[in-house]
Parts: sequence; C-alpha cells; structure tokens
Amino acid sequence: MLAALLLLSAAASAASKVEPPPDSSLQSMLNEESADVFLAKATLQQYLSRVVRKDWEAARRLTHPKALSVISQLKRRTGVERHNLAPWANRDAELKTFRFIGTRQVSPGAVLVEVGEDSYRPEEEGMSVDDPAVYLLFRSRGGFLVADKKAGVELSDVSDQAVRVGYPGYVDQQVQAQARRESALFDGRHR
Repeated sequence: MLAALLLLSAAASAASKVEPPPDSSLQSMLNEESADVFLAKATLQQYLSRVVRKDWEAARRLTHPKALSVISQLKRRTGVERHNLAPWANRDAELKTFRFIGTRQVSPGAVLVEVGEDSYRPEEEGMSVDDPAVYLLFRSRGGFLVADKKAGVELSDVSDQAVRVGYPGYVDQQVQAQARRESALFDGRHR
C-alpha cells in the first residue's frame, strides 16, 4: 500500500511539471522579425542617435538620396529646409531620447518603424514626452536609408498602399527583382 502511494505521488509530481507547448518554438520563430525589419531598425537607431548628438553629416549619410533631393528642392523654392528629415534646420525641437514602439514591413525593402520621441522645446523651455512618429526606411545602396518621417502619427495611421504609391523608386531595382524571383520560386513559377 505504501509503495502504491509513493508511486502515485511520484506520478502526480511528474504530471505537475510544466512542459512547454510543442508549438512554442514555432511561435517564437513567427514572433522573430525579418532581416529587413532588423536592418531597418538598426539603421534608424544609428540615424536617431546621430540626431541626438547633432552629428548632421552622419545623419545626412543615413538619409535616402531622394529625401535629400526633396529637402534641397524645398530650400530652393522657399529658402528654408522645413522638413521632418532636416533636424539641422529645425530649431523648434531638439531630440533627446527615443524608443521603438512597433514595426511593419510594407514590402521587400520597405519598412515602417513607429518611435516615441522625447524632445526639448527651447521656446517653451520644456520637454515633450513620447511624441509619436513613424519613420519610413527603404533598402537602397546596399542597406537601409531613412526616407521620411511622419510626425504625430502612429503605425496604424500609415497604410501600405500610401507608402507604395507615395514613394515610387525609393527601393533599389535589384531588391525588387530579387523579391519577384523569390515569389516566383515559392509560387512554382520558376524557370
């Protein structure tokens, strides 16, 4: 009888041990971010760190050439560089800290990153905390570059279609061709 009780208690303690669900490794793989999202976030981290340090030349090197062209055209037309990606010309706010809130891959080579920004406002002599902004990054010249900043909006406010239509030619042709080849391979339409 004692042996039966010991056997029963051993079985109960073994049953109470929590085993991870069999699909937990699958779930962790699904939760991992894609290579494009990882690289885009790394680029944005570098860009925003340079803006915080006021290293404007390094920030420009991480800015998409088409965005720099838009900024220079704006300066020619209006005489000022009033653009969200021209922090060197914005004296109204100084970025102090930031945190990533969310990301979404729009298409191969196009990623949106939502950021909360803490900025010092000299006119008000105070800080604004956790201001939302969405950055658009595109794969270009062998890496990701910052192409635009939508201040005051959240990730859910920016549609994939608006990005595709509003930024033609921002993704390198090589990236688009690679995505088409991979898609055809997985769809069974390869040569």
